[in-house]
Amino acid sequence: MIDVRLSLEKSVLGGVLRFPKVWDDLSLVADYFEHYLSRQVFDRILSFKRDGVDPDVLMVASGLSGDAVGFVFECSADAPLADVAVKYHVQQLKAIWAKGELNLAGRVLQEGSDDPAVPVSDLIADALKVVDNVSGSQAQMSITYASSYLDEYVEQMSVKSPFMPTCWRRLNKLLGGWRDSAFYVIAGRPGQGKTIVALQGAFELARSGKHVLYFSLEMPEMQLQHRLLAQALSLDVSSIANDQLDYEVMNGDGSVSVARDLVRDAYGKLSNNLGIVSAPRLTPNGVRAYISAASKVIPVDAVFIDYLGLMDDDVAHRDKISKIGSVSNQLKRIALELDIPVVAAVQLNRDIEQRSDHKPQLSDLRDSGSIEQDADVILMIARKRRDGDPEDGNGSDFYLRVAKNRHGAMGAARFVAQDGFSRIVED
Repeated sequence: MIDVRLSLEKSVLGGVLRFPKVWDDLSLVADYFEHYLSRQVFDRILSFKRDGVDPDVLMVASGLSGDAVGFVFECSADAPLADVAVKYHVQQLKAIWAKGELNLAGRVLQEGSDDPAVPVSDLIADALKVVDNVSGSQAQMSITYASSYLDEYVEQMSVKSPFMPTCWRRLNKLLGGWRDSAFYVIAGRPGQGKTIVALQGAFELARSGKHVLYFSLEMPEMQLQHRLLAQALSLDVSSIANDQLDYEVMNGDGSVSVARDLVRDAYGKLSNNLGIVSAPRLTPNGVRAYISAASKVIPVDAVFIDYLGLMDDDVAHRDKISKIGSVSNQLKRIALELDIPVVAAVQLNRDIEQRSDHKPQLSDLRDSGSIEQDADVILMIARKRRDGDPEDGNGSDFYLRVAKNRHGAMGAARFVAQDGFSRIVED
């Protein structure tokens, strides 16, 4: 049986050697490492760090002997391939240590309660010391002062844009693009196009070279593939889903192709940067785990979730409103901690249908006002059919209304719906 704690200890130590800059963000102490070889390697790394040196594998191994030398190279082999995964593994390791400490406090109370000579107040005081120690270790005690951060800020801004542009020019004018550390909400009534917007946004971001994870809680991979092919090839999604592809289509150069041949040769139109997870059950911690696994290959740049209302939590809640609020808050924290945009689709309630203009409002967010508080940006979908528009929605006016924007302007961007191709386009 795999020792989970030892595996985490090796991964963290190897990660610190591979990504020395993450050390200052981790607040590691020797107590987190249970295995005696892990303790030796940690102490060796710590001695270098205290001298202002970022050690490599050979430097650490040179000061050790026996099994510890081979253990250093094992840690290096188990190191994650992305610094964000190191931070996630540290969180897991801290959680295991914290559970052990709290169990110890519980045993102290239980055993001490059987001894009448020990005052209850002393038992409680000893237990609270353990709790305080655990709480302090979990907190990131990092304070940044504005003037001291200026040089780092200028350097970051010179090498990295604050945005990853969306595929819609009009929306970029309002938002700038997908911003790191931000939590985005795409809100709409059922059938209005939440999945179209989320999937198109994720797909085009991946085609621009970013590593994107797309989580779907209501569609299997096959149905998502139908929509991606429809977007990429400008083929009707129903013809792909129903395997009715024996018809000719006009190519951009004036030539003619059979739709089935276009689908078979679609490799170049799709993207290996878009990871799809079709999950019947998903929690925020599950999202973290998928991000960590994917980041071992390439760091994840953005996450899309369709949709928040179907997500579960790892703890029980008294009602759906409190559950949705908890999930929303955790998604916001994932965005902040991993410094990536997290985009989640959300359903609006039926109140919108009672208004003559059918214009969505923030109060229409279903099941929780916490979503409005947690989100940095809320995009609300509104559709308007004109006289002569077909019933299937193709060609209708499609609006993305920026109802909340913590970082800038609000307003609305108008598009044309192409439901058959599972996308929206500018004129």
